[in-house]
Formats: sequence, C-alpha cells, structure tokens
Amino acid sequence: QIMGIFRNETKRDEQVNAMHKKDQNVGLVKPWVLVTPTTEIDKNKDYFCVATWGTMGAWRSMKFARMTSSVGRELHALPRDRRLVGETRQFQLGITDFRAETFTVWHDRSHMAAFYKSGAHERAMTSMRGEIDFRVRRVWVKGADLPSEGDSAATNAFILRIKSGGFPEAGQAATS
Repeated sequence: QIMGIFRNETKRDEQVNAMHKKDQNVGLVKPWVLVTPTTEIDKNKDYFCVATWGTMGAWRSMKFARMTSSVGRELHALPRDRRLVGETRQFQLGITDFRAETFTVWHDRSHMAAFYKSGAHERAMTSMRGEIDFRVRRVWVKGADLPSEGDSAATNAFILRIKSGGFPEAGQAATS
C-alpha cells in the first residue's frame, strides 16, 4: 500500500491520524527565527503556537517547497507590531511520502487567523487542497519556553515538546 493511494477515505484518515500522533521525528530543521526582539518577550506570558503537519506524495514536495517559500516571505513581511513571535519549519523525506511541518508562535490568536486567511497562505492551501493530508496542533507556550534565535538544539527540544504533548492544548477557537 503506497501512501496517498487508498480506496477508503475513512481508512486513509485513520492511518494519517495515527502517523501524525506517533510522529516524534525531528527532520531537517530550520533553526528558530525570532521575529519579536527577545527584550519584548514576556517570559511569563502564554503565546499561541500552531504546529502544522502534512504528508503528501514525494512528487509533490517541489510544489510544496515553492508555496512554503512564498508563505515564509509574507510571514516575515508582517508588520512588526507584536504579531508573529517566531517560527521554524522542518521536512522529513520518506521513500513514498514527504512530510512537512511548520511551527509558528503568535502574540495573539487573532493575528494567526488573519494571516492564515489571506495572501500566500490562503493561495497555498487552495492550491494544495486534495494533495496533502494536513493536521494541526494548537498549544500555549510561555515566553520562557521559546528557543533562542538560531539555537538548533533548543529548536529541536521545543519541537519535540510540542509533539509529545508537553504544552497545554489551545483547542480550536469558537466561531461566531
């Protein structure tokens, strides 16, 4: 059975959910990029963190990389008025699949929601619909838990802590 080729959607969802739940891998990681200056981070404040996880056929990885690059440029072009705290990304290459993850930390949940619904991110989600099996974790992280800029070991530990349930779940926001 090759990843992504299933006759039964329920079975595929079950398998992807299981893959996501047990994934404790740290792949090819981009070290943590801090957008908010360290001096402006409140060590005791809860920040909203979104960890996205997607698996797709390996042949789709180049398209995904282009889309992610475009999203990254827009992410780092956001106004510096306390929206994005920091971010990192990682990739895992498999034999039949490609897994990609993003980890973003926001000053406020509403800033994340506005970004996800506009520009390059929305175009990427529309373009990749049906081509990627996507899952998300939403957690609260303290400012003290954030890795230092460029610190690979701290970035890896932060990712593993998110994946292993080491932060309080944030759940989905209520919709009006």
